[in-house]
Amino acid sequence: MSDVEAAMLIVEKPAISEQDVIAFLQADPDFFVRNNDLVDTLTISHGGQGCVSLVTLRLERQRQRIADLELQLQQLVAIAADNDKLFRIYADIYTALFNCTSVMQMQRILVTQIQSQLPLAAVNLHLNEAYFHLKSQYLPLAISAGQLVRIRQKQFAGGAHYFGPVTGADKALLFGQDALVNSMALMALGERGEYGLLAIGSANADHYQAGMDNLLLGQLCRIISTLLPQLMPSRDNAIKK
Repeated sequence: MSDVEAAMLIVEKPAISEQDVIAFLQADPDFFVRNNDLVDTLTISHGGQGCVSLVTLRLERQRQRIADLELQLQQLVAIAADNDKLFRIYADIYTALFNCTSVMQMQRILVTQIQSQLPLAAVNLHLNEAYFHLKSQYLPLAISAGQLVRIRQKQFAGGAHYFGPVTGADKALLFGQDALVNSMALMALGERGEYGLLAIGSANADHYQAGMDNLLLGQLCRIISTLLPQLMPSRDNAIKK
């Protein structure tokens, strides 16, 4: 046999890859039990700390996990406290609204309670002048049927509310041109939105965003929608679409 033929029979040992090492250790969980000294002597490169032992690295990771869990717990407690405070604020508003004797009193309660207890810039009722018979003192709350339809078609996309940024035209109509409002919650009033709108504005452009939970605001609007027909007479030819 020639040297060339002999060389061809030599089978090279394949190099061990990282995946081979990982697979070996995963398949043999007792490896470090049998090689206990290796746990203390094996050093691992660890950024600015240079080389550390496997035990030190494991302890550090455990401490980091504990710190992360403590932070998450603190955040959950803070969220729960904020939610409890928010619920109590809305509960007080609900109670006050049930004692209203006029729509103007309702508007005052909404403005004073929401603006004083929540970081919000503006709160306005907008009543459909084609549905309600509005006396002169209520004209500042009026919105035309055409404006109402336009806003519903533009913002609601078949739903009953809108959370998000406010445009210049809508800002002027719903809050006034000079209002410090950059995002808004817009809620339909009435079973089909026929009563009008509740508009709440925030100076924070990110305060109201699409997909936000509307549980408390939805309940607020249901209460307002229940009370409005009792406090405000409707027109005989009210538009209900």
